[in-house]
Amino acid sequence: MYKVHFRLREEEYQLVAESLDLSHPYFVSIKDMQLDYEEGLVLNPHLENTKKRFADVSSIMIPLQNVQLIETLVDRPKKNRESNNFVVLPAGEKADE
Repeated sequence: MYKVHFRLREEEYQLVAESLDLSHPYFVSIKDMQLDYEEGLVLNPHLENTKKRFADVSSIMIPLQNVQLIETLVDRPKKNRESNNFVVLPAGEKADE
């Protein structure tokens, strides 16, 4: 996984992708973007804007001079957004273990 920091039309973006193509001398090609990749529980308005901007894009080629940083990330499984089921027990009663 890679995180690419870049500028596009005077706005800064960060995209997480499974693969990059660096073979072109003037562009960085970002493929297999992960727009649902999150690092924490806090909502990030900048990330929400990025999701809206690139929601229908399968790959993007960014001019090399616009790329500020490319990070290699440790692969992490996607977060499961399902909540756990909780059971409310009457006072003094213990849950089965």
